[in-house]
Amino acid sequence: MTLGNPWLLLLIPFLYLLLKVFSGRSYLGYSSIRALPRLTPFKALLVRLPGFFWFMAVAFITLGLCHPQSELQETELTTQGLEMILAVDTSFSMTGHALEMVKGVIKDFIKRRPNDLTGITIFGTDAALVVLPTREYTLLENSLDRIQASQAGFQTAIGEGLFTSIMALVEGDMGKEFEINKIRDSLKTPQLGDYALRLAKRLGIKKNRVIVLFTDGIYNVGIDPTKPLKLASRLGIRVYVVAVEPSAETGVEPEQAAGRIADLRNGVAATGGRYLKVEGTEGLKRQYEALDARAIWTSLSPDTIYGEVEGLYREVDAIERDKLFLEKTTRKKDLYFYPALLGLVSLLGMVVVENVWVRIP
Repeated sequence: MTLGNPWLLLLIPFLYLLLKVFSGRSYLGYSSIRALPRLTPFKALLVRLPGFFWFMAVAFITLGLCHPQSELQETELTTQGLEMILAVDTSFSMTGHALEMVKGVIKDFIKRRPNDLTGITIFGTDAALVVLPTREYTLLENSLDRIQASQAGFQTAIGEGLFTSIMALVEGDMGKEFEINKIRDSLKTPQLGDYALRLAKRLGIKKNRVIVLFTDGIYNVGIDPTKPLKLASRLGIRVYVVAVEPSAETGVEPEQAAGRIADLRNGVAATGGRYLKVEGTEGLKRQYEALDARAIWTSLSPDTIYGEVEGLYREVDAIERDKLFLEKTTRKKDLYFYPALLGLVSLLGMVVVENVWVRIP
């Protein structure tokens, strides 16, 4: 234990002497004390106890004022909530108002989740982590504003976006035992490779982790999305896909696109999440430009993008919360409460002895 203000210990003798000066009593003098009854040893002890209790009270209270502290200790700040990644499609097919509409939905989504840790990834031809899960809304909003179409390439690698999002959620738990590149390689097999299965077994189920992916719903490059979805299912990570109507050509034939969307729907359902197809973004363009996100939310009909996503909000809200680690701090713990409590007990002891026991004949 250390003292923040050790010089205050000098107050102990000063305060004790000050009490002696101002607490003197007047007594009736006798020429002889032979006529007075002798005090028993116990009574004599009680007569001296108030002074002892006063000294202890002054000592403990002064010690508390000296700001006693423990040695350096690590403290973890935690909360109950979800840890999620919002994956944003920035491919060429998301050019125009579709991407801006998605940004509006995401900002509204984040505002509703003050107790959750939220991160952002983007994907096009490649995928990239933009923000690790955090509660800093300003950082998330500014990062969203800087996201542009084709920022990560022109094509649509939904599988890469999912894989990057999964790694952002679990990388902190992997330690040095696993390598991201080897995990990615193990997803190229028809089923999950041994390396990915070993990772899933090592980490176990992550019930409070979620990925919400915003896209035009059609992939044309990179890992087959069903592979990272299998890994997400093994890890207990729920995946939700919000598919908006593309603003440009996707480069995928209609029949092939329908098959890929069906596979994506099934893979998402296997994780416990949902594939949400949002219609009518073209008709919202003028209203979106005229109103802010909250006004759109309250004024448009339930079959619009904001009305559809309301159901997604409710589903995410129903997911079981778990303890979330926010940060670890190293600091000294204040210990003034303990000497202050002992000082108060000493004062009470002085009052009881001086005004009750000493007066008992």
